[in-house]
Amino acid sequence: MSHEESNVDPVHLERVREMLFSTAAEGLVLVDGSGTIRMLNPRLLELFGYEEGELLGRSIELLLPESFRRAHVAHRKEYNAKPAKRHMGRGRELNGLRKDGTIFPVEVGLNHFTVEKERYVMGLVTDISERRKAEEELQRNTAELEKRVEERTAELAKGARAVEIAYEREKELNALKSRFVSMASHEFRTPLSTIMGSVDLIARYTEGPGNEKVEKHVQRIRTKVRDLTAILNDFLSFERLEQDDVSSVPEELDIVHLCIGLLEELRGMAKAGQALEYDHSGDERSILMDRSMLVNTITNLMTNAIKYSPEGSPVTLRTAVDDDCLRIVVIDRGIGIPLADQEHLFEPFFRAQNVLTIQGTGLGLHLVKRYLDLMGGEISYSSTPGQGSTFTVRIPEKQYKP
Repeated sequence: MSHEESNVDPVHLERVREMLFSTAAEGLVLVDGSGTIRMLNPRLLELFGYEEGELLGRSIELLLPESFRRAHVAHRKEYNAKPAKRHMGRGRELNGLRKDGTIFPVEVGLNHFTVEKERYVMGLVTDISERRKAEEELQRNTAELEKRVEERTAELAKGARAVEIAYEREKELNALKSRFVSMASHEFRTPLSTIMGSVDLIARYTEGPGNEKVEKHVQRIRTKVRDLTAILNDFLSFERLEQDDVSSVPEELDIVHLCIGLLEELRGMAKAGQALEYDHSGDERSILMDRSMLVNTITNLMTNAIKYSPEGSPVTLRTAVDDDCLRIVVIDRGIGIPLADQEHLFEPFFRAQNVLTIQGTGLGLHLVKRYLDLMGGEISYSSTPGQGSTFTVRIPEKQYKP
């Protein structure tokens, strides 16, 4: 201690102590070993609503609800037997009793000391009503949140179950649809083959002059049988693709020979005066690709071009093999595709507004896109309503080469 500190007036120090005691923000109460109140500060009087003379010399239990007093006496005796400092924030939470009978929550910190063999306990009392309200509000909010979470979880579980049931139902319906499509397609194939065979016989026995009307009807029957067969093939192909029952099996192919054969088959469905033109650029003709997928791709593109082009207009097929890539271009001078419909062009069962009166399934271009995806190819197009469409396909060979 410095010389100046040692000369401070003891009376002044006592006044400082009194000011600290009287101006403390928390309630202070000094209790002796018997639990009698010996000193207290204004804040404590304010908290409990007493005058100083009403508390001095009275038992500390006066400040507790009656139901707690007996237990507190026992706690106080235990504390006096083994006193220990109890800091605020880790103090004991109790209920205080005001003079007007209202009960409020308090936190009490304790400190003990002895003066001339007399043991005292200093209590630091804090009103924690606001904190208790905040805690209760937090508990209510937490309970409400938990309730909402439980309700939401139950809703999600219910929704998940509904989705699961719907998914299982969808699987059942898809399986039923697959069986029906497969059965119906195969059941139709037999009578269609019979009809086509009968038509060929009729055509053979009615050849010659004077049978032009018969030949006309025979050709009409052939066309309708081919149309129905194409529809069945589309449905079967779509079903196999949906079931992931298609795999790519490459083989060496002569693209020119393949396309010439396809055009011969397609001429039977061409309209009056429609010319099916074919041109191959370059000397390279050999490709390594899946024959079935390639045939389906070209056939669907050409079928659409023929179907949606008027009589007397040409439909052109062009091919080229360069840089290990097969390029296919199909050009028609038909009705074209409305701009608003073009973004949906490759969706299953989609049909543009200007072709709704023309027979079709809406699967052709979707199947083309699916086959190209399996072969690693891509397709682009340009179309002007009333002028025609051009579809360009590029299929790389590199995926098949070691």
